[in-house]
Amino acid sequence: MKRTLSAFALMSLFIAVPAYGQVADGDALYAKRAEGAQGAMAKAATIDTAIAAYQRTAKGTEDLEARWKLMRALRFKGAHVARDQDAKKAVFSEAKKVGAEAMKIVARQLAARGMKSMEKASERQLADAARGVPNATQVIYWDTVNWGEWALVYGKMAAVKEGAADRIKRGSTVVTMIDPKFEGGGGARILGRLHNQTPRVPFVTGWASGSEAVKYLKVSLAQEPSNKLTKVFLAEALSDANKATRPEAARFLREILSTPNDPAHAVEDVKAQNDARAMLAAWGMK
Repeated sequence: MKRTLSAFALMSLFIAVPAYGQVADGDALYAKRAEGAQGAMAKAATIDTAIAAYQRTAKGTEDLEARWKLMRALRFKGAHVARDQDAKKAVFSEAKKVGAEAMKIVARQLAARGMKSMEKASERQLADAARGVPNATQVIYWDTVNWGEWALVYGKMAAVKEGAADRIKRGSTVVTMIDPKFEGGGGARILGRLHNQTPRVPFVTGWASGSEAVKYLKVSLAQEPSNKLTKVFLAEALSDANKATRPEAARFLREILSTPNDPAHAVEDVKAQNDARAMLAAWGMK
């Protein structure tokens, strides 16, 4: 009996090694995603190979790490490789599908820990339970990010009809409750952006608020003061909420242009700089 168990354990180890290797391969390629980029647009080859590595690991398994990294890689492809709306729609539809599968795995793992219904749990209950599941926070976060991107490419009103706003609000709130520092204040950043971009529809999204957008984005920026994406979102929210705060918004945009880019987020930071220049030009400022 001992020999049978030992053989099984050894076989499991050999099976696990290729899967781990594929995640590591994907990670190495993801780290090189900016190589050969032209401005804020990256080449497809590297990120596509990273996506394929994560897909191989995820296939036929319940590997949450591979899935959230796949969702992150798809987000990069949709934002920085896809060149038109149709291409972006295809990428973010796929990302949304991967997220749905990953969330089902999280739900099963939470059920094994006693949570009867992930959907019926309060945000606090979900946050407390998910905190104990490895990679669950990352899954919830990147699922929420990709729902937001999907909503932007398919149209804000279409997203409201799909229930995207409430899903994004719930997911980002849960992430904030789990860890307010996660991804540089990522939960609050999504909440702020959501309040800024969501159209106010009575009895549906009446909670959307310009002042709440500014509040959450300032909370996010406090977690990572150098984050250029947060500064872009905050500048836009400040300008939309009250034109009198446009000088404050312009200050954040000038900071984006005057500070060095993060080598680990080179393409993303160039995109933030492009957006900053465009907003300043639209406002007649330098």
